[in-house]
Amino acid sequence: MLSPHKLNPFKEWPWLHWNLKCSQQTAILIDNHAKSWAELCADIDEARSKLPTPFPTYLAVESQNTYQTLVTMLAAWQAGIQTLMLNPALGEFLRDELLANIGIEAYLSPDNLPEQQGDVLPSAEFDTSRVVSLTLTSGSTGLPKAVAHTVKNHLASAQGLFELMPFEREDCWLLSLPLFHVSGLAIVWRWLSKGAVLKIANTQGDALSQALEGATHASLVPTQLQRLLDSERSSTLHSVLLGGAVIPQGLVDRAEQAGIQCWCGYGMTEMASTITAKRANGAFSVGKPMQYRELMLSDCAEVLVRGETLSPGYVKNGQLDPITHDWFATKDKGDWENGELKILGRLDNMFICGGENVQPEMVERVLGKYDGIHQIFILPVSDAKWGQVPVAIVDGDVDAKALLAWAKETVSPHQCPTRIFSFPHDVLNGGIKVSRRALQHWLANITS
Repeated sequence: MLSPHKLNPFKEWPWLHWNLKCSQQTAILIDNHAKSWAELCADIDEARSKLPTPFPTYLAVESQNTYQTLVTMLAAWQAGIQTLMLNPALGEFLRDELLANIGIEAYLSPDNLPEQQGDVLPSAEFDTSRVVSLTLTSGSTGLPKAVAHTVKNHLASAQGLFELMPFEREDCWLLSLPLFHVSGLAIVWRWLSKGAVLKIANTQGDALSQALEGATHASLVPTQLQRLLDSERSSTLHSVLLGGAVIPQGLVDRAEQAGIQCWCGYGMTEMASTITAKRANGAFSVGKPMQYRELMLSDCAEVLVRGETLSPGYVKNGQLDPITHDWFATKDKGDWENGELKILGRLDNMFICGGENVQPEMVERVLGKYDGIHQIFILPVSDAKWGQVPVAIVDGDVDAKALLAWAKETVSPHQCPTRIFSFPHDVLNGGIKVSRRALQHWLANITS
């Protein structure tokens, strides 16, 4: 049975709760400048007075990982507004098309809030069934969908992770992932759930190691962890939740030797971030479902999920289109290994080479062990003889001919890439994981 009190220990908005309980305790670190809960609440009230009135149902917010963006988002929630945090890298044409499709008319930049509209209006009632956030999916076809999440969804996501990965009030989680991604929102709700400290700092490139000073916890992708370890900078960091790519065992070993415990897992936008997790140990499996989540495999090995973290639906044309199925189909193919889930790949990533199925993620796990590879992606290109053949896009310092020769000895002929391309850093940005669709588009342009 679920514990309602444990899942929702709040009678008011969490930041108001912590202000009543420990108003002078540090809530936020902006670089190394501390903001108390009292100061945070005052800033939220000021931002709430500058929101468009009458308050819209939905508000799109240009999302930089800044204190002002966070304050604006929390102010909107307290006003009863549902926010859609937007990647600032979105072009204006795509942004307008997305907002029209979702049914959002109000859009603002936190750095350009208008003058105060008037007296601060009363707060919206705190209700865990209230939808507070919309998050865009990275769908493989068509426009991204706007996934709705309630307060309860976010709280359940946070509380379930704490059963596995300890995080307490004296700890500090770095806001290392964007707020326009569900994993970034998950960091916010972990912080709010515990009344701990959230650190906001520049995490781009070499600035990451300095940003982590004072932080005990962070959500990172493997390349960020690699960069941190290479910097050899002393750090307070002791717990990392890894995601976004296959995690090399050598990287985990280096982190553990440096006193950093690593967790890996499997998650998705519709389930408010992490679904399964475990201590990283180099195995392909991603752990077991955490509290408030359930998971099973269909007859065709598709991963099905449900639970307290599952979104109530998608917003389109200003209306919530409910998710009505008992189990939500993820389109991921899975298997069980020693009682833990193993993700074999996306069902819609699979392609056929000479009559044989190629699951790119399985090939990537094998070839990704080659020395010098940071990330590798297997994608199909058209071929007159075989229909489609795999090619590899590699991020790392490797000799292409040597890698191809090794691949021929390591994987089956239909899985072996026919060509190696260097990873196009200059054309891919703006997210926490690489978009296969963007890679496929780039590949089509250079091979056509």
